[in-house]
Parts: sequence; C-alpha cells; structure tokens
Amino acid sequence: MQQKFTQESDFRQERDFGQKIGATFEFLAAHWKPLGKCLLYFVLPAAILTGLGMGLAQTQLFGGSTAARIGSGRFSTFSYMGPAYWFGLLASLIGYILLGATVYGYLRARIETPAEETVTPRQVGQFVARYSPPLLLSSIVTIIIVVFASMLLVVPGIYLGVALSLVWAVQVLEDGDLGFSLRRSVNLINHKWWSTLGLTFVVSLIIGMLGIVFQIPQYVAIFGKAMHWEFLSSDVLLVAGGIFAAMGNLLLYSILMVALAFQYFNLVEKKDGFGLRQMVQTLGSSPAPVVHNAAFRPDDEGEY
Repeated sequence: MQQKFTQESDFRQERDFGQKIGATFEFLAAHWKPLGKCLLYFVLPAAILTGLGMGLAQTQLFGGSTAARIGSGRFSTFSYMGPAYWFGLLASLIGYILLGATVYGYLRARIETPAEETVTPRQVGQFVARYSPPLLLSSIVTIIIVVFASMLLVVPGIYLGVALSLVWAVQVLEDGDLGFSLRRSVNLINHKWWSTLGLTFVVSLIIGMLGIVFQIPQYVAIFGKAMHWEFLSSDVLLVAGGIFAAMGNLLLYSILMVALAFQYFNLVEKKDGFGLRQMVQTLGSSPAPVVHNAAFRPDDEGEY
C-alpha cells in the first residue's frame, strides 16, 4: 500500500473543516514512525527536563512544611515558584520551540524528499538547528504583541493570537524572515479567522482529552500526598508522574501543529493557487503512452 502524503501535491490542497482534521490524523497515522523518531531525538529530552523541573517543584509544594502551611491557610503561591519551577518552565519553552522546528522541519523535508525515500532524523535535524532560533525570536515577539494588545483590550489580543498562529509555518515552509512571516500569517488568516479559531479550538479540545491519560499518574501521586498514604506519597513517584505528563502533553501538541500546517496549505492554495499552478505546469511533461500493438485485427478492441 502506497504511503500517503509523500509529495507536495498531497499537502497543497483546499480542504474544508472536516477534511483538515481528517488529513491531520491521516498524516500522523502514515508518518508516525519517521516523525516519532525525530520527536524522540529532538523533543523528548526537553520534555523529560520539563517534567523533572515541574515534578521537583511539586515535591516542594507537597512537602511537609508546605502541607502544614496549606492546612493552616498560610500557603503562598510563590512558594511553589522556586528554582525547580523556573527550570521546568524554561525547559518547556525550549521543548515547545524544538517541537515546532521538528514538526514543520519534517513537513518541509517530506515535501522536498522524493516520494519513494524516507525522511531521516539527519534531514530534520538540519531544519531544527536552522530554524529553532528564529522560532524562538518570533515566539517572543508574538507574545509581546498579544500581551500588549490584550492590555489595551481583550478582543484585539484574542484576534492577534489567532491571526499570528501560522507564523512558524511560514518561517519554515516559506523560509520567511520575522517581518514577512508576521505579515504573511495575518494576510493568510484574513477573512478565515473564524475557521482558524474553530480548528484550533477543536484540536485543542482533542489534545486536552487525550492529555488526561498522561496526567493520571501525577494525579494519583498528588492524591496520595494529600491523603498521606505512604505507598503513594513517594517523591520519586511524583517526579516520575510529572515527567510522564510533560512528555505526553508536549508530544500531543504536534497534533495541533500539523492541523495548523494543513490550514496553512489550505489558505495558501485558496489565495495563491500554488498547487494548481504547479499541476498545470506539469501537464504535457510526462511521456506519451507507448502503443505496443502496431496493427489490430477487425475484432481486436485494443488495450485499455
């Protein structure tokens, strides 16, 4: 059976809402092995560090003295935000950047690689090394823009948060600089803001439901701490639960990034018709079929 999504024309198509969600999971099902290998190489270490930092922060939160402060009503949220918390937060940011560079780098490598060849981590690693710093810069700029707009009024902040959601896709798939990528994302989503918001909301809802599975060990450990059950109150169990939750949640966000990639391809095709022009240019370039039978009998219907 031929693998799906192995050439550029498979991506550059107009799709409605349901087709974009269907294409997202079809792509992940077809490429889970090579893409998963890339995620293990480039994203998993940061996810483990994220879970380690957050798990250690939670052991401090549910430690003996902290638990006593909670019971006495003297607990402060800032007591949770120690060095371990900030370490986990920084690792989470790095992991998210690496995730975006890996997913979009894989998509670009898949488009540029012949259909019969498999994309390798070495190919994707080149894109990760090249685009991780620009993605970090664009993330910081986007956060500043959205926060500043939200301070002025909530609605502009929400609008810009959606309008700038394709910046990473433009940066990697079009090799755009920061200014071009910001303008391009807003231009693509113009008049398609609601469909982009709806796609993001539905996929995020799916991610949230799937993410509960990865949160279960952590919830069990926290519940054991709160109930003072010795067999469930181990700090090691709490840290392990945090690592498992961070790994699962970070990797699940690849679903959203792939969905946004298909929204990007859909909007580019609607506005620019790149895939259609590419198909027209290839017409007539393929060799004509060869007829093997030079002569036919009156009752010979030929080849079909």
